[in-house]
Amino acid sequence: MLRKPLLSFLLALVLFVGFAVGLARLFILRYEVGDIYPPYSSLRADPLGTKAFADALDELPSVEVRRNFKRLPKLRPDGPVTLVYAGVPHTGFWTEQELRAFDSLVVGGSRAVFTFIPVESPRSSKEEKRTKDNELTKKKEKIESEKSDTKKKKKKSDKKKTDKSKPDQKSSPEEDEEKMEALFVDFDAVAKRWGFSFGYLPEDSGKAYSRHAALVEPGGHLESDLAWHSGLYFRDLKPHWKVLYMCGMMPVVIERQYGKGSIILVADSFLVSNEALRSDRHPLLLSRLVAGPPTVIFDEEHNGLRDNPGIATLARKYRLHGVIAGLLLLAVLFVWKNAVRFIPAYPQVGGGSDVIAGKESSEGFINLLRRAIRPTAIFETCVVEWRKAFSHKPRELAKVEELWAQEQVRLPRARDPVATYRTISRALVRKV
Repeated sequence: MLRKPLLSFLLALVLFVGFAVGLARLFILRYEVGDIYPPYSSLRADPLGTKAFADALDELPSVEVRRNFKRLPKLRPDGPVTLVYAGVPHTGFWTEQELRAFDSLVVGGSRAVFTFIPVESPRSSKEEKRTKDNELTKKKEKIESEKSDTKKKKKKSDKKKTDKSKPDQKSSPEEDEEKMEALFVDFDAVAKRWGFSFGYLPEDSGKAYSRHAALVEPGGHLESDLAWHSGLYFRDLKPHWKVLYMCGMMPVVIERQYGKGSIILVADSFLVSNEALRSDRHPLLLSRLVAGPPTVIFDEEHNGLRDNPGIATLARKYRLHGVIAGLLLLAVLFVWKNAVRFIPAYPQVGGGSDVIAGKESSEGFINLLRRAIRPTAIFETCVVEWRKAFSHKPRELAKVEELWAQEQVRLPRARDPVATYRTISRALVRKV
């Protein structure tokens, strides 16, 4: 039968393992659904996500799908790519540094796909301003948090430069980047740079989600009709824009060449959502969206999902799963060692009594004398000690010598060392 400490340890271990498995299962279920991510995120598997679109592209043999959790200036791909921005708010903001990085990517041969968050009806000027203010606040918070992280890393390098002479007052490349980050540009200004502007379809009560978009050029190897779920459209188009679909008489899907690359804009993100791929998919249009370089990157940074590497990220990157498992095993063995006695207990002797009888110090001293002095030499040893003790007291020492001499002149049979010892002791006490 198991001892009580071992039984308690095994019960605690079973409870801990059960709790850990349940907690891990709960997190797995939550992350599999992905409803903790923003709408139209490629990590979200519910109807509002775009995970099905990303996974379907990843199944194609000639297509490589990745996700970007860094700001655009830090992306730095090896070559031209297809950037997919799903669920972009048309009231969002860019920084000049991001626009410069975007231009260099697309002009160099990349393709950019923007699908905007659906808008039910036209907004008032106050609502539009409030929405833009919220987006600007979010953008500033992301920039400031990233700046605080980079400044901490630069402090050590800045301390080494304090003893050196000051350089010229010309700004460094790092300062130029900070100035570019400080300049925020809303999407309306970006749209003017690209040659278009945003508009709202006329509000039709009860028909906001029953609109349809028609193909402008029939026979263009695209679906002729699309169910449309947004009141947003593109207006004031420059000649280099090509209209693919129109809702009524308003362009809602447009495309243009941009240097060696291209940009395609879709005023409704429903087309790339998981719900659309299940119930109302349009494969020809979806293939037209990603008709660019075979490396497709779904941007998650604009959704607020940033790459903040920590211990878990480094462990996955360098495959330290075995090390972590070994540390956990050592922790379990340490707890087991302190909870369970591995060496069996000694059997009890003497009727199970835990009381150990002891002796006084005088008895120990007597036992020591018995081992060190012969019985016949005890009295002689006492006389030697008396001589040492009373060497500066002539009267006491003379009395000791007298009694010792009397004892020595007696016959061996008549000698009584005990009686003589007592006589000497009394005489020394009385100081005779």
